[in-house]
This record gives sequence, structure tokens and C-alpha cells, in this order.
Amino acid sequence: MNSKITLITAPDIFENGNLSILFVNLSDSEQDLISRWLFEKQLTQDVNFYVFNNETNISWLLFAANRCEHKYMNLDSSSELVVAISSYLLGKTNFSYKVSDENLAAVYSHINSNRVTDVIAFLERTFSE
Repeated sequence: MNSKITLITAPDIFENGNLSILFVNLSDSEQDLISRWLFEKQLTQDVNFYVFNNETNISWLLFAANRCEHKYMNLDSSSELVVAISSYLLGKTNFSYKVSDENLAAVYSHINSNRVTDVIAFLERTFSE
């Protein structure tokens, strides 16, 4: 049985009992990687994907961060607005992040130890639990 994936973007909200995952500021290549990973894995559970891509609706982002069980943020692709609240977001449980700059990674590691090398590592960790 194939799973159903529901894609949710601002300003929409979708409440059900499915696993909910937030993706913040995915690059185009990450979006492609996720699509390929989903095709290969053939998930059996229904999943909600909340997606935020540098919009200005910070209220929605904060709601989604509180609503979703697992969260991923690409800090390399984030706008100044999102970077401004990133330490708050990274303080949330089950929040993973990718950042290429080793100096920033050292700073963020004091807030959150869930740094991942890429979105696939995040997905593997999330769906192995």
C-alpha cells in the first residue's frame, strides 16, 4: 500500500493524526532528493509535509514548528528574517538543520546538536524512529 503525502504551505493548516514534518527553506536540489527518496522508500504511512520557503508569514512558520513532530531547516538557503529567529526554532525538539559554514555550525551546536549533512540523513533518521 502506498502512502498519501499531503503538502501544506502558508497560510493553510491541516490537522489530522498523520505524522507531520516541517521543511524550512529547501533548495531545489533538496526537493529533488526528497522526491527520489520517497519514490525509492515507498512509505506505507500517510505523512503531512509542511513547507516554508522564505515567505514572510512567520506566524505560520512558528505554528508549523509547534505542530510538526519533526523539523528540518536549510540554514544555507534561509533569508535574514528566518536566520533572525533560527535560534528560537532550533531550540524546538526534533529540529534538525543543515549549515555549510563551520563557524556558524560551531555556534549553532551550542543550541542544537541535530546538525545533519543533508536532507536525506534527516529523512533516514526521522523514518527509522
